[in-house]
Amino acid sequence: MSIATVRRPSVWPFTGVIAGLAAAFLPVAAGYLKRYSLPLSSAAAIYGCFLLLLIYLIAPAMAAARGLLGKVIVGQYKAAIVLALLILPYVLYVAGTADFRWQALVRLVAMAAPVLLVYSVFPVRDAAKFNWQDAWVAIWLVPIVLFHLFKGIWNVPANLDFMARLFLVSLGALSWTYIRPLPDLGYRLDFSRRALFAAAQNFIFFAAISIPLGLVLGFTSWNPRWHGLADFLLRYLEILLFVAVLEELFFRGFLQNLLEKSLRSWWRGQLLASCIFGLFHILHAPFPNWRYVVLASIAGWFYGSAYRSGGTLLSSALLHAMVDTVWRTFFTKS
Repeated sequence: MSIATVRRPSVWPFTGVIAGLAAAFLPVAAGYLKRYSLPLSSAAAIYGCFLLLLIYLIAPAMAAARGLLGKVIVGQYKAAIVLALLILPYVLYVAGTADFRWQALVRLVAMAAPVLLVYSVFPVRDAAKFNWQDAWVAIWLVPIVLFHLFKGIWNVPANLDFMARLFLVSLGALSWTYIRPLPDLGYRLDFSRRALFAAAQNFIFFAAISIPLGLVLGFTSWNPRWHGLADFLLRYLEILLFVAVLEELFFRGFLQNLLEKSLRSWWRGQLLASCIFGLFHILHAPFPNWRYVVLASIAGWFYGSAYRSGGTLLSSALLHAMVDTVWRTFFTKS
């Protein structure tokens, strides 16, 4: 009689994803190196900081890496460990660029520590529902993103706001995976047929509504800026990592997920999260930009549908990135 052994997830897929992303962004890094005449030590530190933040972003989404990271984030000081991990990329950046400023460090701690603290000191009782702790975290995080309060932390060789966006994604992913585990978060790198079909289907539905509506409202116009497939794909990848994952993690994985269970209705939760997502865009010029609010709310509904039917945040993030990339490539007004 043989006893079947359970295979542990391999770390090689995670390694491959990180290596692939590192290779994809090497031309961008080389461009920065050439444009700003950076010393090699500074370039290596900046790229190392970027890759470490990517590791934090990807690791919770892949089983083997999530398990390994879970062995580090343990015990009663989990929040402190996560905070230390989040600050480490900035330390690496500073080591190579000598761009240390107390104000920048304090701002990073101020963004992350209150989120980790409230979840640690006041653990949620019903993990599946929207609690007062979640409301407090939302109220804390939204202004940071809405008013770009993360600007000016990474300044060598120029303002690198994408680092701050990766920092915030990492904060959410680590918090809602290890500190306040969120049931059905869907934070998985799952390129299944179901996930891809959900993204593609909802893109078609949204495009059928948004393209004519955007033209009628005067929000968009046909203005193609096609510079080749490689440029389109790189822009898509940048939007996916620096915009879509952050917003989908918050609005779908966190907000819609909890609202659906709290309201005991998937469509009410999805509708409310979509409207909040739409209002998130009201500050775009010209203020108040109600046309953007309307179209973003409709987009939010289809992002939410992709999230539900695909069973993973990857579906809504892929859809979100495609919508933004197509819009910026073909429909932004000149």
